[in-house]
Amino acid sequence: MRVRPFVSLSLAALSGAALLVLALAPAGCPREVSPAPEAPLRQAGVPIIRVLVGEGKVMRVSTTGPYRILADGREVAGSLDPLAEAVLTYRAGVWHLQAASLSAQQLTIAARLETRRVAAGGLDVGRSCVRVGSASYRGRVVFLPGDDGNILAVNYVDVESYLAGVLGRELYAGWHERTYEVQAIVARTFVLYQKSVADPARPYDVRDNQSAQVYGGFSAETQKSWRAVRATHGVVLAAGPDGREKIFPAHYSACCGGVTNSVYVLYGPAVTTGPLAGGVVCTDCRACPRYRWPAVSVPKSIIHRAVGKAYPAARLEGVRTVEVVESMGSRPVWVRIVGTKGRALRIRAEDLRLALLRDGDASTHGLYSMNCRIRDAGEAIVFEEGRGFGHGVGLCQWGAEAKAEAGMTVSQILSTYYPGAKLFQAY
Repeated sequence: MRVRPFVSLSLAALSGAALLVLALAPAGCPREVSPAPEAPLRQAGVPIIRVLVGEGKVMRVSTTGPYRILADGREVAGSLDPLAEAVLTYRAGVWHLQAASLSAQQLTIAARLETRRVAAGGLDVGRSCVRVGSASYRGRVVFLPGDDGNILAVNYVDVESYLAGVLGRELYAGWHERTYEVQAIVARTFVLYQKSVADPARPYDVRDNQSAQVYGGFSAETQKSWRAVRATHGVVLAAGPDGREKIFPAHYSACCGGVTNSVYVLYGPAVTTGPLAGGVVCTDCRACPRYRWPAVSVPKSIIHRAVGKAYPAARLEGVRTVEVVESMGSRPVWVRIVGTKGRALRIRAEDLRLALLRDGDASTHGLYSMNCRIRDAGEAIVFEEGRGFGHGVGLCQWGAEAKAEAGMTVSQILSTYYPGAKLFQAY
């Protein structure tokens, strides 16, 4: 897909906020199977994104090749050989990496250029990756102390390489090339927006899970994901008056269930216009196994536990009922959770679903969306007549795949799900 003729604005003009841009050399990590080093089409102007990829009391770290270790930015160790798996802990201002101890606020493990002699007498140049647990990451991983004695592992990686690790997790391997290109543009827009509004006091821009986008690092990259990233290099969506377009949070979900939702189901005031207003009819996602799903019965005791974890200040004594206080069509937007002694908590329906899913009880596993009807059934709350998978805002991935298979172009698919948005070259 050639998009350059359609684009002209800089990223600063689109976002309304300056983005930190750091230089990072192309990272082509050697694969253990079917080596195919890939890198962004160009490095000039590509921002760095900080992704939280791990959190816990203990980290298992290693590298696939040469590395450097830095304490508060000062190089303290390194080798041309890989770092064997080691246990990393942090106590009272001191990092412990196997037998070594380093006093520092943060510790960085950075991959570095690898040069190997080959049989013909020449040099084979590649790149190392940093491993945290079982996942491999390009660039560098910064370890910082978090809350409750936890360690935060933050991957600093260029946005284009980040996207290759997102597409490999967000889409099925057999899906159409155009679906991958659509997803690359949407995911790039989403993460650059999140970077532009991130709290500067927070040590990362996004998490690696569904709170932002699912990111698997180098371990999740595929040749198909890289083709899509390179084919759409730097291209984003923007909306607004002519000459004053800005990037926006280009949300997406697996399956809208027949019609897309307004971003109001997630946050903010109700909107009736713009690319996130919802109301896009989409029956192309009918192939999704979650297009329709059976009733889910969740015990009120489980709802009480999940809501108590997510909203401890509410101090609900129990759950008497869940009332829908605002809907958009048949889709609940706001609900009121009424306690057994009269206390009540008003939250978005989507936040109730997320609280239930984070609680992890088996009774909630089939609650795929809040596009459903909520009914009080005595000891349980029943979520029935369910439709779709996810919040249903913006792009419907299953719908996009069907449209790509039917021959729609990338720009046609994007304009369908984000009415009024245009393509621009961010860098």
